[in-house]
Amino acid sequence: MRFFAFIKLFNMIFSKKKLPDLDWIQKQGLLFIKIAQTFALRIDFLSPEATIHLQKLFNKANPKKVTSESLISILPKKLNNVIKNINKEPIGVASVGQVHKAELIDGRVVAVKFIKTDVEDSFKREVKSFRRFIKFITFFYPKLHKVADPLGVLEHIEEYTIAELDLRNEIKHSKILQNIKKKYENKFDFSTLNFPEYDENLSTKNVLVSSFIEGTSVDACLREKKLSEDKMLDIFRWHGFYMFIVGTFHGDIHPGNIIYNNGKFTLIDTGAISTVSKRIQQGLFEFMKALSQYDYVECALKLNQMAAVSISGEKYERFEKKILELYSDFTDTTVTEKSLTKQMMYTIRLGVLSGMTFEKGMFPIIKSLMYLDGVVLQGAPDMILMKEMRKYIKSFEEAKENV
Repeated sequence: MRFFAFIKLFNMIFSKKKLPDLDWIQKQGLLFIKIAQTFALRIDFLSPEATIHLQKLFNKANPKKVTSESLISILPKKLNNVIKNINKEPIGVASVGQVHKAELIDGRVVAVKFIKTDVEDSFKREVKSFRRFIKFITFFYPKLHKVADPLGVLEHIEEYTIAELDLRNEIKHSKILQNIKKKYENKFDFSTLNFPEYDENLSTKNVLVSSFIEGTSVDACLREKKLSEDKMLDIFRWHGFYMFIVGTFHGDIHPGNIIYNNGKFTLIDTGAISTVSKRIQQGLFEFMKALSQYDYVECALKLNQMAAVSISGEKYERFEKKILELYSDFTDTTVTEKSLTKQMMYTIRLGVLSGMTFEKGMFPIIKSLMYLDGVVLQGAPDMILMKEMRKYIKSFEEAKENV
């Protein structure tokens, strides 16, 4: 029964004795990978060692054994008719598919991404089974539902994964993000941000053809110490505009989905796109602004205003006191000493335990902040992120006046 596999997965993730078996997780299928990837960001629950280990799943995947004959059977006829040659070895492998470099008869060098057609049905069956498992567990441990919102997390995983499984959404969502850039590029500096070009005529639900992007993933740049602090913060700057000013942003902006080359970033894998309400978008911006100034009383106020169900009176007074205790040693600390992600998750959990209720749309934007925090933690562990953030908060405020 898969319930036992789910239990084994969570025992692995929360084990304090040894790190999770990534090969076993991959063999269990797409949902298990997505769950593990989600917990790779939950450093409020897990040790830094466990989260760093789980983050390997963002780039660790087993490539399919592809022969010339199997490639021909996978690709649509209209694409096969215009391919001059295609590399058998993938240049990228992810949980839902893989990418091969190819040359077309017209001389264009392209990236061809494909996924297996049976992945979606299998994934949906697994989600249905896991949803029953969560309801069973939360019946006996209702606090788990209130604090961790496992059904909300599962709903988010299901939504963005189904979107990823239709590769046409990658084109659609890339256009949305590009249109935002075009609309505001005279009011905000997007000069370091690019997007691939897609061939819609040659692409289908299961196969995507795009321009081949020269460069190195930000993930690899961080491992090889080839990304300056200014460039790391530049990712926060333009992605922050999408999050805080527009409220529509790349839904899975981990370092493996950003290609860096000659001072420019290219956003790929836009199959998942996220949107947040004005309440969350503006409220979180005001919270981050207060946090960058170390004004923790204001942080408490802004978090309460952001909640769909807020608190007052003695409840709020107790909450504010706990916030001040939580942030008592946060001022002027480096990202290694105090992770922004960890503080944010503790803060939201404290709000929930104090009686606040937040929209489910909170999770995607927190997830993005986790990724961005992780970039700085890996690439510039001695940075005092809050001080660096102040100049970007100012640029966002200026952008708000012009948008």
